[in-house]
This record gives sequence, C-alpha cells and structure tokens, in this order.
Amino acid sequence: MTVLKLVKRLFAPKTQPMTFERPDIDPGKLRLLIELASFDKGGLEKVVLDSAIAFNRDRFDVTIVTAGKVGHLGAVAREAGLRVIGLPERDTLNAYVQLLSQIQPDLAMSHFSYVGYPLFAQFGIRNITFIHNVYAFFSSEQARAFADNDRYVDLYISVSKNATRYAAAKLGVKPEKVITVPNGLIISEHEAREKKPGTLRREDLGIAGTDYVFANVASYNLHKGHYVMVDAMKHIVAKRKDIKILCVGNPVFAPHVEALTDLIRRKGLEQHILMPGYIADVADVHRISDAFLLPSFIEGWSIAMNEAMFYGKPMVLTDTGASAEVIENGDIGILVPNEYGDTTELDSVTLDQLAYAPRDYAITPRLVEAMETMANYRQEWAARGKQGRTKIYTSYDFKDIVRRYEEVIEEVVREQRR
Repeated sequence: MTVLKLVKRLFAPKTQPMTFERPDIDPGKLRLLIELASFDKGGLEKVVLDSAIAFNRDRFDVTIVTAGKVGHLGAVAREAGLRVIGLPERDTLNAYVQLLSQIQPDLAMSHFSYVGYPLFAQFGIRNITFIHNVYAFFSSEQARAFADNDRYVDLYISVSKNATRYAAAKLGVKPEKVITVPNGLIISEHEAREKKPGTLRREDLGIAGTDYVFANVASYNLHKGHYVMVDAMKHIVAKRKDIKILCVGNPVFAPHVEALTDLIRRKGLEQHILMPGYIADVADVHRISDAFLLPSFIEGWSIAMNEAMFYGKPMVLTDTGASAEVIENGDIGILVPNEYGDTTELDSVTLDQLAYAPRDYAITPRLVEAMETMANYRQEWAARGKQGRTKIYTSYDFKDIVRRYEEVIEEVVREQRR
C-alpha cells in the first residue's frame, strides 16, 4: 500500500471512531513520543523504561506508545508518572493518527517497532530509531523491510561500533545517519544490591572454595555461545578439574536447552558447566564468581558485560558487540576472536548453524587458553578486573548516557525548526 493510499484510508470516516482522553501537556516542554512493539517484560522494554524515567521531566513530556501488550513494565512506567498508551487491535492506525493529532510530538523515537513510521512522515515528525544489536539474525525479508523503512528515519542511535558497521554494510544505512552511544548501567541500583548480604553460596551449587568460577550471565539463548563453552570445557577437564562455568539465565526455547543439557550430561560435564536457571540478584552471582565469560556469536552492547565490570570481574569475551570497545589492550579482560571473522560477514544462516548444533570450534583453543590464564594468575586478573568498575563510573553511567540522548534529541528538534 502506498503512503498516499494509507493516509486516505486513515483519514476516511470510521463507524466507531477511537477516542483518547486529551493529555495534559505542558507547552513549554519538548513533546517526545517513544514507540516500541510491546511494553510488558524483556530487556529492550526495560531499557526503554529506564531511559524514559531518567529523562529530565522539566524539559521533556514523554508518551510511550505500543500496538502490542501493555503489561508489567507499562504499569511500572505509569506508576512513575509516565504517559503510556496501548493502541487498540482494531483500527490501530486510525487510533494512532488521532493520538498524534492530540499530542503533536516534536520528535518520535522508535525501538524495533515501525507501526508509526508513515504517520510520522505524514505529520512531519522527525524520527530517531535505535539500533540495539548487530542485526545479523534478520531474515532476508526483515533486512529488506529495515532497508525500506530507512526513508522514514532521520537519525539512528546505535549501541556499538559493530552494530553501526553492520547496519551500514548490510542494511543500507548511511554512516552519516548514525550516532553511536553505548549502553550504560544504572549504578545506584547495583550499589544498593551490593550492600545487601548475599544469600547464594558456592556450596549450594557444589562449587569448592578453591575452584575458579566463570559467571555466564545470559539467557539460555544458544546465540550466546553455550556450545562453544561445552567444547572448551571438554578440553579443560582433561587437564584440570578446578575450572567451572556458572550459566545463569532464562530459557528461550525449551528444546534447545534440553539438547544442550543432554550434551553436557553425555560429556560428563554437569559438575563443570552448571545451569541453575534464573537467579534474580546478579550481585549474588558475581559474589561467588571469579570472572565473567561471554563467548557470544552476536551482541549489541551487553548489559551483563556492564554489570560484570561494575562488580570488578575480569572478562573473557568474544569479539562481537562492544567487547573490543571496553577491553583495551587486554586491560580488564581477554578478547577472543569470533568464529566467523569480521562482524559484517555474519548472517542469519551462519549464525544459526554455529549456535544451534555442537561442533569443534576453531576458536576453542584460544578460549581454553584465556580461561586457563585467568585461573592460573587469579590474583593478577582480580586486580585487573577492578579497573572495569572505574570505567563504569567514568564512561558508562546510565545518567550520563541519557543526557547524551537528550542532547541528540534537542539538536534534531533544533534542526527541524531552523
């Protein structure tokens, strides 16, 4: 459907017009509309919530809108005084038109959601879109849709240099349309967690006090490199028994997790790769761990990486997402090459082939070497890991990141008004 036909359809008379309570908007503030696919649970939704709450309320009037479910995080946002609108399933676009007419946003920001794109263009609303990941998991249809929607986007905010490079090389995004702003960490939340007494003990998980423990805090999504960890541990246990991996996270697809745990059992690694599931307090996980391990095939900017840095843990990371931006010359960790070469060489077929079936990986010797090096020189690496905490405070404080978002927003609005 062309934009012209769409607009005609949207403005055609409706038998049951949708109505919204007219919002109370301060005319002295910049009106910001944030669109996302749903507002219930999930990492991306939590990032949207945190940033929306952190925006300066004296300067910004924020409306969050979704055509999907408004659930837990939507309720949290409303309790925090934010305006949250769930569009109806029927006449969604017509309802969106009415909402835009009432709010008259100065700017739209979208997070992996494209419902309002043609409407933003029709209303002359500038649109900033976030690139949250290296979008190599896109199907060919998704990649084409992303490239086609580029015409509706005035500016992208990308979370990492790798995510930016991939969008430019594979998705048709002009590099000059992208600003790279890293993900930050809400430091106050983790300072509060750190002060609480720990409830998780090594002995609860069968871990000895002399073991060297790598925490892998990630969903049980095999794109995170779980089979790489299995391959590495096969080689490690042949030489030593004191290295353990503690995999903490939620299952994404049950059959994948069942296949993984079955392989771990068949290889006799269940005492060395521990999978207790989700543990709510990440501080507890880091208290009983010595280092952080994330051999992912794909990342944008890992919040789990930021958390590990806050808790002062040395890190072993594959070269994806922002790992090469935070580990500088081996200062706070060891960077392991990824399995496929340059980030721009990755695609969805290659990603799934590497992630979803066990194999002998080319990077395994490098990963084994990195893990054994940290275990052999634990005091040295413990000292190095503490530098990561300093980096969080100086460069990745979430409050500072949100201020950068605000600066970008104000600049885009100024350009529009010139």
